[in-house]
Amino acid sequence: MHADVVTGVFRRRKRVVEVSEAFRRLRRCYPRKRLFVILDNLHNVHDHPRFLTLLKRLRIHPVWTPTEASWLNLIEVQFGILKRFTVAHTDDPSHAVRHRRIYRYLRYRHRKLHNLPHPLHRLRSVRPIKLEGH
Repeated sequence: MHADVVTGVFRRRKRVVEVSEAFRRLRRCYPRKRLFVILDNLHNVHDHPRFLTLLKRLRIHPVWTPTEASWLNLIEVQFGILKRFTVAHTDDPSHAVRHRRIYRYLRYRHRKLHNLPHPLHRLRSVRPIKLEGH
């Protein structure tokens, strides 16, 4: 939420390997900044010793939300908006179609907020989508 940049990467699985890749990417975007990352859900990964060791090595400080209190995490608001713009009232024939729809929304959001050049915004090249009519 630091730069008001929301990004995402789709992976088939959410294991330590895949989540670690995302945190390495985050550190590359902010090489000299002190990072605090709010973590909830996905405890099978977040509590894993290998993942916690990686966070220490990357100098990323985890901040845990209390159980049943994900609403404290500021990203939850963004998830709600993303869901309303991309998933609500749709019947996508495949995951690929849904992924494209979400990437288009993220590109639209960053274009409207004028933060396309931010390093976290390296999304796939996807054609723009007009969301004003939704």
